[in-house]
Amino acid sequence: MIVSAHEVAEYYDNQQVFYSYLWSQTALHYGFWFDDTRTLAEALTNTDRVVADALHIEPDDRVLDAGCGVGGTSLYIAETTAARVDGITLSSVQLRIALAKAARSTAASRLSFSQQDFTSTLFDAGAFSKIFGIESISHAPNKIAFLDEAYRLLRPGGRLLICDGFLTAENFAPDLRETYERFLDGWALPNLATIADFRESLTRAGFSQITFHDMQRYIGRSIRRIYWHGVTTSIFSFIRALSGSPRRDLAARHQKTLFARGVMIYGFFTADKPASEPK
Repeated sequence: MIVSAHEVAEYYDNQQVFYSYLWSQTALHYGFWFDDTRTLAEALTNTDRVVADALHIEPDDRVLDAGCGVGGTSLYIAETTAARVDGITLSSVQLRIALAKAARSTAASRLSFSQQDFTSTLFDAGAFSKIFGIESISHAPNKIAFLDEAYRLLRPGGRLLICDGFLTAENFAPDLRETYERFLDGWALPNLATIADFRESLTRAGFSQITFHDMQRYIGRSIRRIYWHGVTTSIFSFIRALSGSPRRDLAARHQKTLFARGVMIYGFFTADKPASEPK
């Protein structure tokens, strides 16, 4: 499936209002539900905290949020670690929201947002010490294009983190193929990488110390919430589909099936840029 950067931007420009009012004003990602987690807001903050901790962010870091959405994780990191954070998004709607949030933040001087493609940015080589993407890199048709750019942008010794859903294998039951395709179409995704392929792409790009962290057991309640959002909005999605719009509700419903059948797994990769380039 081919999904252009323009189509991804259009998807978020049109759908952000639903994310904001049906999911969260600050985040678009799955939340991690630990034993003491009581609310969705806490679960979403858990994801932000796990990402920041895994990146080992310090006050002197400069961090890139690649596919920042409305800037929630960027704000969390800038406000809790005192690091400088740059967020980039393809969506003009998301950019306006992120800029407004940044202006009200106690960390406003350490936050910057811009509309850019994370596979080809305007930043200088070696501009960042840490880079992350939460459920954004799956929108890249060619994941290696992003990883090559991330490698260029990272300083030697810098760290990359990618949190997303990944396929467990390229081949799965034929009866799930249509489910998978409708899931991709609903969320404007060109494809999902397998864990093995993404690991290989990280290696090809030059990264080392590559580790995958399985977080599937912590997202069960997020999966169910997203599924029921899909069910409750299905009639509206069906009506919009009569004029040619994709069935967005199907992605919310089918992600539950794909996770339950073991086709997808949720987690994050960490990888480091070597402190010295190979000779």
